[in-house]
Amino acid sequence: MQTDRWYFPIWLWYALLCIFWWGLWGFLSKIGSVAASTLQMQILFTLGMLPVALGMLVQMRGKLDRNREGVTYGLLSGVATGVGTLGYYAALREQNASVVTPLTGVFPVLTVLLAFVVLRERLNKVQAGGMLLALAAIVILSI
Repeated sequence: MQTDRWYFPIWLWYALLCIFWWGLWGFLSKIGSVAASTLQMQILFTLGMLPVALGMLVQMRGKLDRNREGVTYGLLSGVATGVGTLGYYAALREQNASVVTPLTGVFPVLTVLLAFVVLRERLNKVQAGGMLLALAAIVILSI
């Protein structure tokens, strides 16, 4: 009798929740970008994130980690996200969400490339093949 049971790992639940909420975000962004300017959408996006941030701050009892490196990279991550989101909203004003969203969805290619070069992380053959397919998707989606 086999005792090893497969379980649904918690990280996978988190990833699926992420896909759901980001998918909804992309859909709502397309609708909003028709009615609001790129800059206004970014401002409203940021304001919409405030309740989430405040909820997390309450959960942490207002105690933020003061690690300088963590704070620096957290803020840089926010800036990068903000600038990238501006590009996303601008693209949605000009093109269908069905084209823009999958194309911008290949952003992990840059993340993996930077992790490979800067952090010296390695890819196996299957992961490298996936990266090539993602790059091919950029070309196909831009046609």
